[in-house]
Amino acid sequence: MAERAVVTSESSDDLSWHWHDNLIYGLKLHIGDHERQEWHSDLIFDIDFILEWLCQPSGEFQFRVAPATLVFHQVGDLSLAIDHGDSGGRNGLTEWAINCVTRDRLDRPFDYWRWTIGLSMPSGGIIAFCSSGFTQTLRSEPTLSLEQRLPRAERRNT
Repeated sequence: MAERAVVTSESSDDLSWHWHDNLIYGLKLHIGDHERQEWHSDLIFDIDFILEWLCQPSGEFQFRVAPATLVFHQVGDLSLAIDHGDSGGRNGLTEWAINCVTRDRLDRPFDYWRWTIGLSMPSGGIIAFCSSGFTQTLRSEPTLSLEQRLPRAERRNT
């Protein structure tokens, strides 16, 4: 598998580059069964992860992109503010595009963070939550693309 196939919050200090312009295709909650004493709550994103931006001599860019699963662990205080508008049913859903991700350490005796994911598409969207950290796993080798996304035909096979 490609370099950096698995990245965790422990193995990565600089989060500013991580997810800018990455597309979100899916969001899933994975919550344990409290009756069985399973105490986990994960927030799982299906994304196109941009590993590298490659500037060509012409000034144009190419991108190394791979499908990835991004899991935030021990999630609490989830807030979603995403508005695709009200067009009387004419606006279809589109992928969400990440603009920026910030995290602020909470005052706890263990590592716990308040995360805010700002979206550029739809404009002004916010996903906010608290979490102990993340694990991101690439699901295939990266592909060279002229866009900041995988071609549809390649994404369907992941």
